[in-house]
Amino acid sequence: MGDPEAGGKLPHGQGVEVPGAAFGYHALVLGALSAEVVRRATGRSVQELFAERVRDPYGVDFHLGLPAEQESRFLAARPVVATPERLAALAASTSHPNSLSGIAFNRQHPGNPSVWELPNLPVVRASGTASFGGVASARGLARMYAAAIGPVDGSPPLLDPGTVALAGQIQSTGHGLVLGVRKAFTIGFHATSEYHPQLGQGSFGHSGAGGQQAFADPRNGIAYGYTRRRTPFPAAAGPENDRLIRALYTAAAH
Repeated sequence: MGDPEAGGKLPHGQGVEVPGAAFGYHALVLGALSAEVVRRATGRSVQELFAERVRDPYGVDFHLGLPAEQESRFLAARPVVATPERLAALAASTSHPNSLSGIAFNRQHPGNPSVWELPNLPVVRASGTASFGGVASARGLARMYAAAIGPVDGSPPLLDPGTVALAGQIQSTGHGLVLGVRKAFTIGFHATSEYHPQLGQGSFGHSGAGGQQAFADPRNGIAYGYTRRRTPFPAAAGPENDRLIRALYTAAAH
């Protein structure tokens, strides 16, 4: 944050970042922001467009708004295994609800559920809110990214080569102000090769707080999807993804 002493007194005693000088992970609020852009640009909801342009034409097992007849397939997410050491670490690292990270994860709202609990709420699954309301299988995640970069079962790629290149172009990298760790982002995606060096440059995707990971690697023609039920510690892509991704690329090389 900015230094109030250097720039004069600021409202409410808070520092202000110069636009473009830093970045932060939008977390839960990204869904509201992006969905509104989609609505204003097209007059349609992001859920409608996703079903029309991605899920239905490519047969992707991914729902933004889970139909009632699919509810029996849903497996509830589970919390982090709480050990005394982990609880102490969480308590020591938890930021104030009115901090940037608190706002990004909606913790300033009284009674707000933990992130891992959100997909377990029927209203969340039914609404398919972008950022945390999607329900997908690992195959569905992989197929979605495969369709983004190449033909799938005779259907042409969803994105043209220029758009794929833009999707993999790094826009922000360095110390993220929300999560407080180094991050690298493209346009709405993780720059996945920055997290997994085995990938080709221009890879893009995103992990999930519950341990999920999914991405497209256009240079190598690979799409990857992984899901798990138990939230890892810390909440982020499960550490087993490193081993699985290395094995995948070793197999692909042979």
